[in-house]
Amino acid sequence: MGQGLGALLLQPAALAFGLCLLLAAAGLAGWWWRRRRRLSPHERLAWRADRNGRALLQLADEIEGFLVRQHQAGVSIRQQRHWPQLCRQVAAEHLECINCLLLEGVWHEEGKPPGDR
Repeated sequence: MGQGLGALLLQPAALAFGLCLLLAAAGLAGWWWRRRRRLSPHERLAWRADRNGRALLQLADEIEGFLVRQHQAGVSIRQQRHWPQLCRQVAAEHLECINCLLLEGVWHEEGKPPGDR
């Protein structure tokens, strides 16, 4: 009971456990790094565009909710009504971008230009 933390950490079981945790963390980090590097540039861009498109849709929902509350409070929202629609339009353009990037990646991998399909 009179042992300090330093003495407990130097025991073989604690050292083995610490080493196992360190190896598991290193393995997980290595797996994550390999998985991330395995994506093609087109897939990485598509993934980022998808994330941005989803953020834009969420922003449109938040703006729309805010405008509803403002309207219920009697504030004129005529000038701000276009913002949610604009966010959704940009999100749709991101979806189109994702489709183009993924198709371009497929064309690049198959060695065929877009006109040969």
